[in-house]
Amino acid sequence: MKISIPKKIRKFIIYYLAALLILYLVIVLAPKATDAFESTEILQPGSLKLSCETSGYFVKKEAIATAGNAGTLKYKHKPGAIVGKDWPMSSIESGDAIQEAGENVSSAFASQMKNLEKFDRVVETNYSPISGVFSLTIDGGEAYFSPENLENITRKEAESLSVKKKSLKRTNTTAGDPIFKITSDGRWYFVCWLKKNDREHFDEGQDVTLKLPEGEVLATVDSITKEDKKRYRYVISSNRFYKGIDEARHEDATITGSNVTGLIMDNDCIIEKKGVEGVYVRDKNGDYAFTPIRVISTDGNESVVSESRYYDDKGKTVLTVSVYDEVSKNPKKELKRDLKREAKEKEKKKKEQE
Repeated sequence: MKISIPKKIRKFIIYYLAALLILYLVIVLAPKATDAFESTEILQPGSLKLSCETSGYFVKKEAIATAGNAGTLKYKHKPGAIVGKDWPMSSIESGDAIQEAGENVSSAFASQMKNLEKFDRVVETNYSPISGVFSLTIDGGEAYFSPENLENITRKEAESLSVKKKSLKRTNTTAGDPIFKITSDGRWYFVCWLKKNDREHFDEGQDVTLKLPEGEVLATVDSITKEDKKRYRYVISSNRFYKGIDEARHEDATITGSNVTGLIMDNDCIIEKKGVEGVYVRDKNGDYAFTPIRVISTDGNESVVSESRYYDDKGKTVLTVSVYDEVSKNPKKELKRDLKREAKEKEKKKKEQE
């Protein structure tokens, strides 16, 4: 059955729906459109917590014990146990070594032990050579990634080094094979390489937080050196205990710095004029003037800048932006106007002198 709606009611429904649409445009879309065309930003005090993701290598003091004779192998501690120097770690009951799963035990560790031929912390013993964390894993990188070799570690060589974890846990051993490892629970290092754009996030001596697979650790940036055209080498150290220290080598990490405070501004507001970094500040008359700034730090989207004044490279005081200053979000446009105006004034002075 077809229902007929009176003309007046149809008109009312149409007007009502149109009113709802207009109301939606005003409440929801209008603010977004206003933000999109907003031409200035008001500077406010605030802080940024800067962080970046990377991957790097653990550098730590490690000692590897080898078997003095063949026989049945027994361990006195479980992996992860904290032990002291000269504590008994294992025992070997003399006898013929039994091959496990058809594999010669010695060949199982050949690649790792080849990298450790000249490592002076490979010792024949059943006792802990150093205090630290008891481990039943080696990777062959213990010599290269040692504190004594810290300054010689390069990204290219680290990535090319064959580092493969190998379990030492077994019930029999042959003479000369590795039987356990002790990783020092003292100071350790994390070496990584950051891209040029991330260099300004952190400074030498700065305290940072390392977020690693087994948890977060407080650490310090010991040194920053330029390794090549694209990357900087970071050495980060900590004396805090890390749960995975005994097996960790090549790990992903997030480096987070402490809060940096100052005036917060969008990076789109920043421009360079004649080699000087700055922004265009709007005055009461609506005119813009270039004002130099000093960027304390940036996360790539926003920057923290000094307030009121700062000292340049020559030690001179430079007046800069202040809280509640209104800065242009289209500095390229203002720079073009500024340079054009300066060119006209220069030409005018030249004519007057003639």
